[in-house]
Amino acid sequence: MSEDRRQPFLKRAQGKSADDRTFFEKLAVSIYGEDKPILPDAVLEDSFENIVEQLPLDVQSDVARYKNIFRETPEVLENYLTEYRDKGFSDYIEKGKFYDDLELRGDDQFRLQDYNFLGKGMYDAAYRKDAAGGKARQKILESIPGQLAVGPTIGLATGIRGTAELIASLSDLYLDTEILDNVERALGDVDINKIYEGDAGTLARFTSILTQYGTGFALVQKITKKIAGKAIKTKLAEKSAKALLKTEGAKNLAKFGGYYMLPAGIADTVVSTSDQQSLGEIFGKDDGNLIQNVLYNTSLEDIEGLTGKERAAAILRNKLKFGAEGTAFMGTLKLIGPAVKGTAKGTGVILNNVVGPALTGAAKVITYKDVIPEGFRLISKNLDKGITKMGIPKQELWKFGDFQSGLKSAVFRGLDEVTSRLKSGGKFNVQTRNELKRVEGLNKSAKKDFDIFAKALDGEMYKLVNAGFDDILFNTGTANRAMSYWDDVLKYMRGELKLNQLPKSLQQYSQAIRKLVDDQQEKIVPILKDMKIKDDTLKNMGRYFKTSYEIFKNNKFRAPKEDYQAAIKYFEELMKKAGKTYRGVGSGTDLYNKKLNKDAIQTVNKVLEIGRSEGTTPAARLKAIVNVMEGEKIPKNTFAKFFGKEQLLPDEIAKLLGRVDDPKAIIMDTIAEQAYIVNNYNAYKEIADFGMGKFLFRNTNEFQDFLIKNNISGSRLLSPIKLSKPYNVDFDKLFTNPDGTPLLTLPEMAKAMKDSTVFMDQVLKLPLMKGLLGIKATVQMNKTVLSLMTQMRNITTAAMFATANGHIGAGASVSDTFKYLFDDLIGKTKNPKELQKMLKEAMDNGAIDTSTIAQELQQMIPELMGSAKVASRTLYEGKTSDEIFSYLFTNKGALGKVVQKAIESYQMGDNLWKLFGYNFTKSQLRPAIKNMADVKKYFREIEGYEFRPLKADGSKKGLEDALQEIAGIQVRDVYPNYSMIPTFVLNVRKFPLAGNFVAFVSEMYRNSFQILRRGLREMKSTNPYLQQIGARRLLGYTTTVGVALPMMKKMGVMATEIPEKVLDAYRDRFAPEFEKGHTMVPVEAQNPKTKAWKSTDMSTMVPYADILTPFRFGMQTILSGKNPDQTSLDLYTKGFVDYIKKTLEPFLAPSIAAETALELIPRNGQFRTKSGGLIADIRNDDDWWGKVMYHAYKKLTPTTIRSGEEIAQAIGGDLSKAGIKRDLYDTVLKVITGFGIRRQDPFQAFRFKLGKYSKELGNAKAAFTTDVTDARKLQTDLRLIERNLSPEYFTKEYEKLQSNKYRIMSELYKDIEALRIIGFSEKEIVDMMQGRRAVSKQDINNLLLGIFNPDKPPAFRKDSGIIKAIEQINRETENNYKVTDFVDFKAIADVQKNYSLLPLGLSDTERQDLLRTTIPGKQKDILIPRRDEFQRNLLNQQGAVPQTPIPNVPMPNIAPVTAAVNQNTGLTRTEQALLSPEEQLIAARNKGGLGSLI
Repeated sequence: MSEDRRQPFLKRAQGKSADDRTFFEKLAVSIYGEDKPILPDAVLEDSFENIVEQLPLDVQSDVARYKNIFRETPEVLENYLTEYRDKGFSDYIEKGKFYDDLELRGDDQFRLQDYNFLGKGMYDAAYRKDAAGGKARQKILESIPGQLAVGPTIGLATGIRGTAELIASLSDLYLDTEILDNVERALGDVDINKIYEGDAGTLARFTSILTQYGTGFALVQKITKKIAGKAIKTKLAEKSAKALLKTEGAKNLAKFGGYYMLPAGIADTVVSTSDQQSLGEIFGKDDGNLIQNVLYNTSLEDIEGLTGKERAAAILRNKLKFGAEGTAFMGTLKLIGPAVKGTAKGTGVILNNVVGPALTGAAKVITYKDVIPEGFRLISKNLDKGITKMGIPKQELWKFGDFQSGLKSAVFRGLDEVTSRLKSGGKFNVQTRNELKRVEGLNKSAKKDFDIFAKALDGEMYKLVNAGFDDILFNTGTANRAMSYWDDVLKYMRGELKLNQLPKSLQQYSQAIRKLVDDQQEKIVPILKDMKIKDDTLKNMGRYFKTSYEIFKNNKFRAPKEDYQAAIKYFEELMKKAGKTYRGVGSGTDLYNKKLNKDAIQTVNKVLEIGRSEGTTPAARLKAIVNVMEGEKIPKNTFAKFFGKEQLLPDEIAKLLGRVDDPKAIIMDTIAEQAYIVNNYNAYKEIADFGMGKFLFRNTNEFQDFLIKNNISGSRLLSPIKLSKPYNVDFDKLFTNPDGTPLLTLPEMAKAMKDSTVFMDQVLKLPLMKGLLGIKATVQMNKTVLSLMTQMRNITTAAMFATANGHIGAGASVSDTFKYLFDDLIGKTKNPKELQKMLKEAMDNGAIDTSTIAQELQQMIPELMGSAKVASRTLYEGKTSDEIFSYLFTNKGALGKVVQKAIESYQMGDNLWKLFGYNFTKSQLRPAIKNMADVKKYFREIEGYEFRPLKADGSKKGLEDALQEIAGIQVRDVYPNYSMIPTFVLNVRKFPLAGNFVAFVSEMYRNSFQILRRGLREMKSTNPYLQQIGARRLLGYTTTVGVALPMMKKMGVMATEIPEKVLDAYRDRFAPEFEKGHTMVPVEAQNPKTKAWKSTDMSTMVPYADILTPFRFGMQTILSGKNPDQTSLDLYTKGFVDYIKKTLEPFLAPSIAAETALELIPRNGQFRTKSGGLIADIRNDDDWWGKVMYHAYKKLTPTTIRSGEEIAQAIGGDLSKAGIKRDLYDTVLKVITGFGIRRQDPFQAFRFKLGKYSKELGNAKAAFTTDVTDARKLQTDLRLIERNLSPEYFTKEYEKLQSNKYRIMSELYKDIEALRIIGFSEKEIVDMMQGRRAVSKQDINNLLLGIFNPDKPPAFRKDSGIIKAIEQINRETENNYKVTDFVDFKAIADVQKNYSLLPLGLSDTERQDLLRTTIPGKQKDILIPRRDEFQRNLLNQQGAVPQTPIPNVPMPNIAPVTAAVNQNTGLTRTEQALLSPEEQLIAARNKGGLGSLI
């Protein structure tokens, strides 16, 4: 970059003549004016400069800034420095003392004011022209706000320049002008790379590209739409794109790209500039893969040195290449659907023709001649006999015992309380659970039927007004005009308009919805007759489409403040008209108005209380609300409309209750109410029949007879069944005796029949709780449904649910199912009636629309609404937060629409495989169940209860009905289903601070149990076809869970030729915590230089890995071996504890949001991650706040945004925190396919662990120092010293130090052994350890041989801690002890000698044996053989002449312990006591102490 380019933009512009300035330079000068002479910073005399040199660096930095501020009044700075010299500090400037002595000259006062307002950094950026100013400006530019400001600005400017270049090039080429040169000079170079050098400014570059090309695309799209109209969307788009873009790849994609390809191609052609890189230059390679070859063809021509027409033509050709890439990109997006469908079809061919037959053959072998099934039956029979002999009652009886009737009763009741919270049906038996879950499916199905046709109507309505995507997203006037057609549809439903009066495009689907309503109404009539209900409104529901109110559906509903106040005003006016009087208060007075207001508020609150009350139907509540005014003299016609057929309330009261005015919602509510009446009536009637005598009782006497018959101790109290009444039918009548008395059941079962609230529903009413839940919901959405990677992974991994059940082979089509569901998702369903027919059966039987992730997030949304309460007292209504949450999460806001569509998309991926499983199950059952006798036998053997052959209306079920019922039950049990999660998981899900996606993990455990349980029952069946189904299921599960992952790993090993021992060594010693227990499959060969390779975590692709991971995690703990301080029992206990912790982690670990919040709490001035990694240090990081905020941004932001940022970083060549360059292809592949590739780098992992070991060694030494300098602990040796016995404490602590170091070094040695297996040479290992300086040179020598290097004893200097501790003891006890009294030097020397030449990695027992071995023995048996083996290995690695020196592990020289030395003899007290006279002479002469004798 030239020196001119390095000058600030404004300064460069001001330095040019007016004619030479570019357009942007002229604009800048017009705003800021011409260049003015800038006064230099103040210059101080040498005497003052000498003072500055003596100041601390931060004060010197302040002085440099003051020179800039007080450049015209340097006396201020001179006085400041004089005070600093005299006092050692100065507040002369800080406190404004200079105002008493001086008057600031020139602009100094303005600069000082700006400094006080802006602060140091911003002032430097704005004013200073030196290096500090440049650094400050660059820091602002590279900050996130700075990049967000610069990026779009540069993008817009680049787009303008690109457009001008296109026009000029065309003019020069075809009109023979010379405009291009003038344009290039006028607009200049606005390259963002001139602002951000190297890898800086990733976010700015990303937003710049988005602005440049996004703005161009939006503008051209609108122009295209206006000019071409409908014709452009068909053949014209393809022809125009082909004509404009000549590249072969673009031609092929054009026929798929449709309408959006033309705007994309034109936009990229227009806004691209001559100095930008194309995708071909970024990604393309001549010798690369297919994609790289294609992109290489769009590499740009070099225009350097070209002029005139040649330059104009080259620029045009380059622009067309940008256009080709834009067209190809949009075409590729259009191809995603067909590509996924094609993949599904291809996968289906493999599964149908290879895997399926293999599974069928294996199943036939297993069930051959009924040998194995008979064995299962025999085992089951004997097991049942054993349980009966042991006196264990059937599980369904446990709940009837009580805690006060003996130990046995209490134990089983307690077990039931626990297990019922972990079962999907709670305390209900399987039959009742299935019936209740089926009702949920039927009610959802009715809403889905309407939704399919409503979507089709929406689409047609938008077409009628030509509404675009932005109109729909942001609810513009155009979109609202489209939705107004729903008023006409509602009038048609009510009979106020004829079908032919609707626009023709709306007639078909309006008629289909009308038929749904009429069909439901036909089913309601006999129900009303059976229950003797005479409500004319219900009988004519399909005609009236009556008004509904939010408060009856949701007792958390709160009317907007204006509606609440309007209702109060309404009642005030009514009371005035009625002539309301108060004794002693004159009408119209201030007091009268206040009392009237209080009465009106009371009335409004009574109305709301009645509306929210449960136990009565909405119709009864409406009548009660009308009767609130009973006794008041109000106009007689006030509620006249209410007593008409439509039951209309006055507007003020209707709005207070949340009247539903949306015509679409009115139709939906009518259909929902019809479905509820029909389906719940049928279900409750069934339950009342088959539950009698099992958990329903006519009276207490019948219950007690039941207890006696089943030998159950105690007698629990029962409760009557009272159902909730969201609609106008009271189903309590179904649970009554002929005399009208209610049926009885256990209290908890009565509550479960009434509502599904759990403990956390009450907790969520507390202040802040719903806000915290909102944060949890937002983060979970960001990481799942708003993640393109997770969306793609959801589609692929859900296939494992099918394989785990043996649903492989011919039986159902994945590709056809995908086509229907994908078209429904994007609103392109060609035949809504066909789609409705396909989905209805599966939904009626509860098989689909039950995604655990999607439904968990969907269920959270209404839970965020409503007020906060404590002890029944409302603290706040929550109306503002409700509006915010509605905008964020529902279709009322643009963001909410995105969220809802993302949830719908996630649901589609789940439905794809459930629908496949449902259809496959039916195809399996048809040859197995050929008549109703087979059906009854199936239910008895597999489901464990009797089949009910009659429908609720008394008609017989057909064989097809039975097959559908069975398929629905099976899919609900063996595929993830949100409706089946137990109460424990429901509570955790609603707890804001813990648990992440607990519903999904819970379902993996439940599904696994049900697959094995159902498979075994099918194997025990007497039906040979069911036996094969069971065998397939068990084989499928064991293959998916137990065989698939190891097989994938084996295939990866074969493909990459990385030995399994290398992968295992990395896994056991270097894998990060989140990879422990996961199956990492290599996808790229090991780099011979770095020894790194790439792997993918296949555990994330197998959903059942959530079950296997805890087991593998525990096993990995055991297989990694004991550390020197562990026994075998300790190791196995730790493995089991790790297994339990990992199992409970998804349920009890902090939620992502809570975990992030904990990480943002500083501890000792530092912010650290969950795993201990440093985020920021307040004391040592200038930008600690930015680092903390960026960490929060990474943890909480939508994954798709982070993925886009990672792609931008990869394009920009950014390095990760560990210094590794991001791989662009891997990053893009992960985002688009969900298939993540991770670099496994033992070099980086070992460097990280060396830092950890260094810290541990430092901690061990610090602990030793702390303990041996503690006077209180040293005092424990006083009794021994007083009796002339050897002290023990110091020796014990010294041995503990050696033991701790031995443990740490043994772990380090294991890492070295793993590095050798991975392929590192001895030299490379030495270089790594020396580079980190975690251990000493002698430690490295010993580690290479696997031999321990014990720590030397401390030197007892006069200022050492132990000397000071002893002096303190002497002062307190009035003694004169010396260090030699408290330290047994012989014992310390023995400890050091015992630990010398000790092999690393020994268990505690093995170590104790070797500690007693002599040094010559260890030298002979350990040191010499290990040195010889090391030398042989080194020669094999490096050839005849070793480049790495053989480790020098000398014979241990036990250094003398610095202690009191006798000045006459030159020996310590210990040496005098232990050595013979001859040895004393040698020791004194050599001054080597004990060590010289070894």
